Amino acid sequence: MPTEKHTLKKLKRLGIALLLPLLLTSTTECVAARSEPKKLVVLTTGPETTELLRQIGEPLAQAADLPPKEIHFHVILNNALNAFALLNQHIVFNSGLLLAIQNRDELAGVMAHEIGHLKAGHHLQLESLSKKLSLQTLITTAAGILAGFASGKSQVAQAVVTGGAASSQATLLESIRRKEAQSDRIAITLLSKAGFNPDGLAGFMSRLVRQQQIATLPAPYLMSHPVTTERLMDTRRMAQEEPVTTPRRSDKEDNQLLARSQALLEAETSESPDETARLFSNRLKLDPGNLALNQGLAECLRSAGRLPEAETLMNSLIKSKNSDPYLLRNRGLVRIEMGKYQEAEQDLRDALVLLPDNADIQFHQAFALKELKKPQDASRILRQLIAQNPNEPRYFYLLGIAEGQRKGHEGEGHLAMGRYYALIQQKKNALWHFQEAMRLLPTKAPEREIAQTEWKQAQEIMEPEVRE
Repeated sequence: MPTEKHTLKKLKRLGIALLLPLLLTSTTECVAARSEPKKLVVLTTGPETTELLRQIGEPLAQAADLPPKEIHFHVILNNALNAFALLNQHIVFNSGLLLAIQNRDELAGVMAHEIGHLKAGHHLQLESLSKKLSLQTLITTAAGILAGFASGKSQVAQAVVTGGAASSQATLLESIRRKEAQSDRIAITLLSKAGFNPDGLAGFMSRLVRQQQIATLPAPYLMSHPVTTERLMDTRRMAQEEPVTTPRRSDKEDNQLLARSQALLEAETSESPDETARLFSNRLKLDPGNLALNQGLAECLRSAGRLPEAETLMNSLIKSKNSDPYLLRNRGLVRIEMGKYQEAEQDLRDALVLLPDNADIQFHQAFALKELKKPQDASRILRQLIAQNPNEPRYFYLLGIAEGQRKGHEGEGHLAMGRYYALIQQKKNALWHFQEAMRLLPTKAPEREIAQTEWKQAQEIMEPEVRE
């Protein structure tokens, strides 16, 4: 069985892009494509990023006549500038895309474009999405298909994009261009109704094209979202014809949160935290009071294991900017890694006063409580999180550890661990934990019946397939 320390190290940053207009392909083609092992993508759940996407996405969803909570935005740590969408209203952004955004209205334009794709039905439909699999597993599968398309080397990926084997490259491009134009039209209407500047979409696209003209390799985004002169002109024309009905609040607060999110994403995707910390330090010499740069530096120090330095910097930031949930959460994570669990739990508790529904902060609070030998409190939080999101593996993993700490609850702990391994598709481990749960749980306990049912389901675990 994997050790707690080893697995949590891999999971600690799991969490929360533009939509590739993917259609459908056949199950047979995707079965052939899934023989290669996949490395799971890493999703970020940092509250700066999730709150930013929520604040921009909710008014756009309302403008699209969709309940805001029915559209789910996620960010994976990948420097490539690209994105895709899944059935059930999931839109996935690469961190590289968010790092390329310059302001709130560009981000709103990109998000509106993706919502336009969803409304038009341009998404990748994975047959197993309705089965009990983690979103991370499904995103990994879709990301692999997308990478094959961007490389131009995968026939399966191109079949996904066109809905079958493309008769020619011209057919492929024409199919994509039609969908891009359709999504642009929807996006401009949504931006106007939601009070964002409709020209933000065209501004982002035109800047991307200019940057691409001096690049050595084509951006994956431009391969899946071809931008022509005609498309740019049409988008700007539509923006002029759709004036904002009710302007939103000043963009200052949104742009500040965007800058903080970008600094943290830059730190999280760094291959050399020490070198990136040096770059942040150099930029701070020109702007020492920049909160975003200071947060990025603190995250690099944490990633590099320079925890006392990270804590000292966070103390200074919190002292100068009182009542900031993001700073409290980030100091809490530093203190968890330092073993200061009591202080970390207080930081996270204080952060939740300001952001009471943030799942990431609640999860880390549960971890601190588990370390403080308060497994019952940790379990209570984790069960609430699972009720909201029953397909998140890390909730079940930590619940399994917390229940295992409670005398007489070892069966519940094995049940949670079985669910964790089922979600990440490790059949052998899942079956073992479900069997242990059935052995330890009382005969008439409802949890024992659940363990037996899920043991049977675990025997049928298979890779996700694309539905025709």
